[in-house]
Amino acid sequence: MQETNNTMVSVKGNKGAAARQNLSAQLLAVFAVAVLAVASIKTFGTGSWHAKAVMEDQQRQTPSKTEAGAKAANVADIVVATEADKDIQQKNVIQIIFGNLDGVEGHEGEVVVKLRPDWAPLGVARIKELTASSFWDGCRAFRVLPKFVVQIGINGDPEVQKKWRKNIADDPVKASNTRGTVTFAMAGKGTRTTQIFFNTVDNSRLDKEGFAPFGEVINGMDVIDRIYSGYGEKANQGKIQQKGNEYLEKEFPKMSFIKTARFISSAEAS
Repeated sequence: MQETNNTMVSVKGNKGAAARQNLSAQLLAVFAVAVLAVASIKTFGTGSWHAKAVMEDQQRQTPSKTEAGAKAANVADIVVATEADKDIQQKNVIQIIFGNLDGVEGHEGEVVVKLRPDWAPLGVARIKELTASSFWDGCRAFRVLPKFVVQIGINGDPEVQKKWRKNIADDPVKASNTRGTVTFAMAGKGTRTTQIFFNTVDNSRLDKEGFAPFGEVINGMDVIDRIYSGYGEKANQGKIQQKGNEYLEKEFPKMSFIKTARFISSAEAS
């Protein structure tokens, strides 16, 4: 090992000169390769591939005229929606017309619900959105348990129902579930969507379970009492979600339902 190292380090006579010439040639070759590489990189950087990459990056960052127009339209829509929201925010009374009362076609009645944002602001906001979009029209009272609740709130059109899947956050319980109050149904914390129930008796025991009333019936509890209860809770909620009123009308023809639900003024309610 030592002998080999000495041979590698020692350079004498003609052999040394030859070695030096060989080393110089190698250095020149390396330098030439480096120059060519730099030139190639510069040329490649200004070539069509590089230009295309820059253009594609700009295209990704710069919206097209169509996209820009769409964004402008969206801004306009937001402004209009904001104005509509302001109008809705001032409305806290809803008139609901129920059909099929007592399970009889043609029997109708009016229920007036006063929303209470001071009780449940998040719940009231969702109810207003649903009402403004006519969500309630055609909804069946699919769960009616005498001396307990009338539950409603799955839209008859599965495609419409899918649009309202997003849960809303919980409100703290500020009012009790007494007769005539209206509350969101839920399956635990943070699960409120569109289903609600009318308390037909004093269900204050539900308060400690987190059920926060968002409104109260100020006219028409006698109508609520006439909502058909013959089916109890036989309707399958999964099938309602999948098939909507097609399933309910066929299997539960006497089921009471909401014909319309609209905002009205406080003066109209009195």
